[in-house]
Amino acid sequence: MIIEKKRVETNERRGNILFTGRLRVIQRLKSDNKFSLSIGCKETRFADINIDIDVTVKPDIVADARFLPFRRCFQQVLFTDVIEHLPKGSELLALQEIQRVLIPGGELIFSTPHDIPLYTFLDLARYVITHRHYKVKDIQRLLESSGFDIKWIFTAGGLWTLLANLWYYLITFPFKKIFHFNLPYSHPCISHHDEKNYYTISKYGYTIFAKAFAK
Repeated sequence: MIIEKKRVETNERRGNILFTGRLRVIQRLKSDNKFSLSIGCKETRFADINIDIDVTVKPDIVADARFLPFRRCFQQVLFTDVIEHLPKGSELLALQEIQRVLIPGGELIFSTPHDIPLYTFLDLARYVITHRHYKVKDIQRLLESSGFDIKWIFTAGGLWTLLANLWYYLITFPFKKIFHFNLPYSHPCISHHDEKNYYTISKYGYTIFAKAFAK
């Protein structure tokens, strides 16, 4: 799996959605013209059916990733930056549910934070809410145990992603909660470098990405 190293169009649109950084990688991994389901649709509302357990984000269907209200009908499922929010120990159940609702050969697009000590320690979200990081080998094991053949698994992003997240939790989020004032997720300079981080694969990337197929 190769992510283009040269400068390419960084912003991709579908409707009014702007894809950059992590979401741009996901958009490039997914296949078009496949009947698709997105689980956890706050940021990734780019599937035919978008579900979330949080009714406030206005999903198409309110549902839990561990108990999907579908039969085997989807050609593609997007499960991006959701597994780390599930109750610990329920990851395999959620992936088995996804495998159950995919047709044979259907594809899973997956992402989650990478367990690098610096990233994990400075992830402020994990001290407040359920937010875990995973090692690549653990994700590989979970995918294979739940009935998937892995085509690609790699990491991208980096220190600028960490800085962007710190900016959000220390500046943007407090301003929003206290003053009801919306700021950008991070400083434009940090966002620019964060975007560039996602152009190449890195052993110490901030995000694990995977593309796998249901057996």
